[in-house]
Amino acid sequence: MALITKTYGKLLAILLSWLGFSAIYTSCAKYGCPCSEVRPKITGSVVSDKNNAPIQGIQVVLKDDYQGYDTAFTAKNGGFFLQYPYTICEEETNVLCVKLQDVNGNDAFEDMEIPVAAKSNQNLGTIRMTSKE
Repeated sequence: MALITKTYGKLLAILLSWLGFSAIYTSCAKYGCPCSEVRPKITGSVVSDKNNAPIQGIQVVLKDDYQGYDTAFTAKNGGFFLQYPYTICEEETNVLCVKLQDVNGNDAFEDMEIPVAAKSNQNLGTIRMTSKE
C-alpha cells in the first residue's frame, strides 16, 4: 500500500509541476515585468495638398500584421478617429499602419501609408494627400 501511495504521490507532483509551469509560461509573456495594457486611439485630419481644403470620404484603415484592424471614413471637416480593437502592451515596440485611400469613386488622391508606433493616444495632426492631377 505504501508503494502505491508513493508512486501516485510522485506522479501527482510531476503532473502538478507541469501544469504549474505551463500556466505561468502561457499566462504572461513578460512574467514579473509590469505592462500597461492599452487600446491605441489614433486621430487626425486629412486635407488636400493644393488648397488645404478638408477632404470628406477618405477611407482610413488602422491595421497590423497579426490581429486586426479598424476602418473609418473622414468627416466633412476631414477628421477621423480610429481605435485598435485589441489591447497591447504599451512598452512593446509594436508598429501599426494607417492607410488612407480615396475610395469614394472619383479617385482623385494618391493612396498613403503611415507607420505609427502603438501608444495609447496619438494625434497624427494634419495629413496632406497628394492629388493625382
